[in-house]
Amino acid sequence: MSIISANSNILKVEALQTKFDLSIVSNSLVNLIGNYLEARIVQQLHYWTVHEYGKVINGLRWIYKPVREWLSEALIGFTNWQLRTAIANLIEKGILLREHLFKEHHGNNFAPKNRTYYYSLNYKGLEKFAQKQKIAEAGLALAPVLKDTAAHNGDASFPAESTKNVRFVSSTNQFCDSSENQFCEKTKNITENTSIENISTYKSHPHLPCESEIKTQEEHQEKQDFSNLQVLQNKEVNSPNPKVIEEDTNVGQVEENINQNVCTDKQDVQESVQVEVAKPRLKTPKGTKPKSKRRNDAPWKDEGQFKRFYRALIQAVPIVANARSPQGLAQTIIRQLRSGIPHTYWDDFIAGVPIGTSTKPEWEVEPGVPYPMFIEYLTEKIIRGNNTQTQEQARNEVFRILDQPRQAKAFWGQFKRSVVNVSEQVERDRALGVSNPNTPVWSRERIEPSIEEAQKAGKKIMAANGTQTAMEAAKIPQLELEAKSFTSAPPASSTSSASPASPSPSDPWTNEPEPESKPQLTMREMLAARGIKGFVKSMPKVSQAEIEAEERAEIKPKTNIATMAIAEINDYLQDPILRAQLTPQLIDSDYELILDYLGQIIGVKLSDLQIREREAESLFE
Repeated sequence: MSIISANSNILKVEALQTKFDLSIVSNSLVNLIGNYLEARIVQQLHYWTVHEYGKVINGLRWIYKPVREWLSEALIGFTNWQLRTAIANLIEKGILLREHLFKEHHGNNFAPKNRTYYYSLNYKGLEKFAQKQKIAEAGLALAPVLKDTAAHNGDASFPAESTKNVRFVSSTNQFCDSSENQFCEKTKNITENTSIENISTYKSHPHLPCESEIKTQEEHQEKQDFSNLQVLQNKEVNSPNPKVIEEDTNVGQVEENINQNVCTDKQDVQESVQVEVAKPRLKTPKGTKPKSKRRNDAPWKDEGQFKRFYRALIQAVPIVANARSPQGLAQTIIRQLRSGIPHTYWDDFIAGVPIGTSTKPEWEVEPGVPYPMFIEYLTEKIIRGNNTQTQEQARNEVFRILDQPRQAKAFWGQFKRSVVNVSEQVERDRALGVSNPNTPVWSRERIEPSIEEAQKAGKKIMAANGTQTAMEAAKIPQLELEAKSFTSAPPASSTSSASPASPSPSDPWTNEPEPESKPQLTMREMLAARGIKGFVKSMPKVSQAEIEAEERAEIKPKTNIATMAIAEINDYLQDPILRAQLTPQLIDSDYELILDYLGQIIGVKLSDLQIREREAESLFE
């Protein structure tokens, strides 16, 4: 099997194809923009716009694409720095638009947490950029010709200038009448005068743009037969732009002699064309680039208001935004506000409400603080689904879910339905006469003690620990004293009964043999003496199913519902252990069962048949 597909005019590697594998960029676009990567970005955005990718927001089509997806799907082989630099250059040229539109796209209140950029191609800016580049190239092509022309006319004061406005006036003049000048009669030459007026104040570049075609340099260097003739003055055309200041300069006039066989008295004057040329960008020497002034559109009025906002932001950001670096996030928000970008945190601060109130979801009591009952509900749900998790692991999973708005919203809907179901079940139980209806564990309020109560409890625990330590310290000297008195004063009966001539058992001068000590056995010998063959449990003679059946048969119910009243049964059902023992009997009984939302029996009541039987018995009595 071939890895490279060569069936078409484009080679493809099947194992390395990306989402947007084919990207064609015209050389004209690369030549216009001046950078291959920037041209690739413009072409890719145009492709996505034409094929209706992205989202239309405020009348423009925006492409939602992080930088990592740009590099992995469309722009293979470039680095993160290269891509960011190219995007910044396109934005500076006015070709690319970039904004934060996550809130307008998804319509939720978590826009501050997602700072992914949306990109859109500015076709008007691209057309304007192309027009500027076209005019600048025309000026660069004309500069060498004008310089040579000025030198040929003997004008040593030709200024090196960059041109704003250039006018061309061509006139076909008859230099003499046929009756007055015989030279004109013989030659009948017609001279086309081209006057170039340079109106500019910049004296750093000698480039003069022109829209008409200039003949080759050899034709301009030919010997002029009529170089001493009087040069006609050209009429100037007022500029339509009032900001343009026209200044007459001493630029030598260029005369071209075009030999023709016919002499005419008619004079054709072409209107001057005004062209505005953008000044070419100069490369700034390395290390001398001036620092750009920062834009300061801060919304705060004075320094005091800014400090109050900063303190409130630092205090609220760790809880509201769950930020690892509160100072870093606060600095980012302040930079956005100074650059003119609005933020909801500033709106909350100005409104006098806690920061994060406008973006607070439903499941939070206050910004960043979820409902305690909702946390208990999620914890019990996670533990019920996975019994191996501890309480701490379940709590960590709960807070991970709360950080994901989509998951938290789904669980919040289930929680609201569960609360309504439990409330309806409690009302039904009370209507049936149950004095203490059963409720789930997560619905029971767990009151958090205040700091004063916790402090008092801590002091009591410390006092109890101190008393116990003192008692243990007092016991140790007393035991040592008793041990010393016991060893120093032996009993009198033992001293009186022992004779002075009787030697001690450990006396080495006696002839009696010493008592033999008991031999020490190794662990192997001890196990062999006890008859232990190994540590492996012997295999049972019956199957595991038979053993479980025998164990179930040996279990005898500790209660009998036949001898119990309804109130006593309902009291027993409040205990989970007794409920497990009564459940098999209640299922087979005639009582009507009351179940909770999990299907567990929480109460019983008399059935209609039992009620009629008891009424009949009371009537007979």
